[in-house]
Amino acid sequence: MENIIVGLKDDLISFITKKGFTINENALNILIEGELLCFNKNISFFSSYLLLPLINKFPEFKEIINKYGGDSKLATEFIEEIIDRNIDYDGDKYTVEDNYSTENWLNERFQTIDGCIRNSKENNRFVINESDIVLSILDIYDNAYPPYDNGLFNDINLQTPYNTICHIVGYFSEYLWVKNDDIRWELSNLNKKNYDIAISFAGEDRKTAEEIAEKLIRLGIRVFYDNFERANLWGKNLYTHLSDVYGEKAKYCLMIVSKSYEKKHWTNLERQAAQAKAFREEHEYILPLRLDDTEIPGLLPTTGYVDIRDTDISEIVELIIQKISQTPNTKP
Repeated sequence: MENIIVGLKDDLISFITKKGFTINENALNILIEGELLCFNKNISFFSSYLLLPLINKFPEFKEIINKYGGDSKLATEFIEEIIDRNIDYDGDKYTVEDNYSTENWLNERFQTIDGCIRNSKENNRFVINESDIVLSILDIYDNAYPPYDNGLFNDINLQTPYNTICHIVGYFSEYLWVKNDDIRWELSNLNKKNYDIAISFAGEDRKTAEEIAEKLIRLGIRVFYDNFERANLWGKNLYTHLSDVYGEKAKYCLMIVSKSYEKKHWTNLERQAAQAKAFREEHEYILPLRLDDTEIPGLLPTTGYVDIRDTDISEIVELIIQKISQTPNTKP
């Protein structure tokens, strides 16, 4: 089994690299978990089976399901039941005859990753993320089974002028009754407006901020770092815009604490906006990264922090990724 999965993983990474793309770690793990699911059940790979690891590993997708009336927890149990039920009907067993790089439109692995590349490119990214996988699954289904074919379903609940996740799995369940177009709208908003982390720092500490930002962006993390946003910031009311970013649009704020940070006007603005959001959140929002022992107003001495003097940038990036992956299902 290990050789099969490693071979698929290597083929996938090689294929997207040749296309000029990379994939973030969590998105890659979701694809591999889908393969392991099919391997262990000895069933053919279908993109719809990726819904299970997506719900488990992509908090934003789980949130969308819950927001539009579904139930993500019960949905996973329902999908597991459907997969077990399909074992009895699926005559085709697990095979890797067609890899991700086998460019054949009957090959669902290729369809899945090709859709991911297309959606990533449309969002001006060259890093495939979890939302690209969701959008690819929706596109594959909607292209193959447009809503006007829904009258063919025996279950009257599925005879609708629109497609839902229920249509993708082929069975009605109130836990998965979420329209594909609503998911697209939410993910479009997510890709364009919100950030996994916003970095607040003084100009004197730019080297540290930039190294962290560049490593995170290469891993597919949505980062607010001013040099990445120069065109977007041009002409904006920065007071309003930065208050919105640090106070509303990010899941976390990485605050690079230093003597310079404490003195600057703009960092004080960012800090105050971040602290206001931290007060409203049910989970920790500000992640202090200390460069020295400067005390920052409103940042309690008892707040857990990482000290750059005791670690390195690679470990800091890994800790940030771990923190983001643990984010509760709350809106940024």
